[in-house]
Amino acid sequence: MSTDRARNIEDQAVAWCLRLHEGEPTAAEQQALDAWLAEDPAHRAQFARMRRLWDGVALDAHAPELLPLRQQALAAAQAAGRRRWTSPRGRVAPWLAAAAALLLAIGVTLLLRDRATLYETRVGEQRAVVLADGSTLVLDADSAVRVRFSDDRRDLTLERGRASFKVAKNPLRPFAVTSGSSVVVAVGTAFSVERLAREVRVALYEGHVAVLRDRGGGPSAQLARVAGARQPAEQALTPGRELILSDDAADAVLRAAAIGDRPGGGQLSFASEPLAVAVQRVNRYNVGKPIAVAPRAGDVRVSGVFNTGDTDAFVQGVVAAFPVTAVVSDRDILLTPRPDNHTNSALETPITTGSQKSSALR
Repeated sequence: MSTDRARNIEDQAVAWCLRLHEGEPTAAEQQALDAWLAEDPAHRAQFARMRRLWDGVALDAHAPELLPLRQQALAAAQAAGRRRWTSPRGRVAPWLAAAAALLLAIGVTLLLRDRATLYETRVGEQRAVVLADGSTLVLDADSAVRVRFSDDRRDLTLERGRASFKVAKNPLRPFAVTSGSSVVVAVGTAFSVERLAREVRVALYEGHVAVLRDRGGGPSAQLARVAGARQPAEQALTPGRELILSDDAADAVLRAAAIGDRPGGGQLSFASEPLAVAVQRVNRYNVGKPIAVAPRAGDVRVSGVFNTGDTDAFVQGVVAAFPVTAVVSDRDILLTPRPDNHTNSALETPITTGSQKSSALR
């Protein structure tokens, strides 16, 4: 089949799809369509292909990332209206001008499905996104998630920071979130994933998820240590609990998840956290001078609850509770051991600032 003939058949198939989308065809139009389909097997094949593509465009039409696409299609339709098009029956049809826009929409949509969309936030910013499948993504401050959907998979990559996911159920289309070597697979559930320097944290809010780890030999089920025994993380992780997967340990650690400590929750909760990790999390919301930690102070363990973005309260609380001092420079706020003390990594004092600060923390 010549290229010109193939394009002509494709144009006619698109034209018929667009006409059927506008409403029920007249008796004459239905007769003309039936005659065109019976004329050549290539007509039927191309028409069936275009109907499948049209259905795909309609299915994803509500997605926020397709808004620019629809604007492009409208502009193309207006431009095409100034040109002449021939209908399948040989007369000029004004609605065929929009066929060019449909071809553009189909082509760009197919490209979009094969390319990833990046959603990200700046320091101190949070963002909620409704994805093309109806799932909800909430990005924490200074976070980035790359989304790639196909007909049979929903793949997301947490590149930095933290994000929560409310997954639209579709058992035939797994929803997988990858961060580093860890993979979380869900069908219909709610959970969050957080990426830190040397660990990944998975908190489950409802439903259940499968947690996998790929250390170079392909993904395999992650194990968790619970009460001294090992068991699959998928069984151990229940709603209200959090799994910590460290780069330095084969087994994950399970603990209770803080109620307010989730993207959009307004709080950061630390349970025996190394100071270096706590600072990394606090800095996502810190729009002022960044906090830095001297090496000898990084292992101090911190427990407490802080309002997100309240950097002063965090610094004051740490300085008040531990043998650590804050050195302020033009560049940052450095938490370093006091000159007259040796920081004890086992020392831990719970501190709570939240909205109520004691005078010792001011």
